[in-house]
Amino acid sequence: MKNYAEIRFENPVLAGILHVSEFGKYDLKLDTVVPVESPKNAVDVLNMLFVLLEKNPDTPAGRVYMGNQTEILHRTMNSLSDVIDSFSDIEVVITTTTKDEEGNTLETKAVTNITVSESAEN
Repeated sequence: MKNYAEIRFENPVLAGILHVSEFGKYDLKLDTVVPVESPKNAVDVLNMLFVLLEKNPDTPAGRVYMGNQTEILHRTMNSLSDVIDSFSDIEVVITTTTKDEEGNTLETKAVTNITVSESAEN
C-alpha cells in the first residue's frame, strides 16, 4: 500500500533557499509510510515539506535537501517571515491507501487549497 502527498505551490523566496524548483514553482510528489494530516496554513505546509523531503532522500528534491539540510534550515529560519509570506497557490493532495475487510484496496484523497494573504505591516 502506498501513501503519498502531492504538494504544489509557488514561493520564490524558498526557491532561492532550496534550489529545487523552476521559477519558484513546486510540484512535488513524496511518499510517506504513515498517513499525514492535511495542512491548515503555510507554516504547516513548510513543516510537511521538510519532513517529507527528509523521508524521501532518493528523490531529486530530497537529495538536495539532505545534502544541504543545515544550510537550508538556517536560511529558512533567518528569513521565515519572508518565506511564509511568499507562499501562493498552495494545493496539497494527500493520498492514503488502505485495505477493507475483504482485502480490496481503497484509495482516499484529501485535497487542501490554502490561500495566503499578505501580512499586515505596521
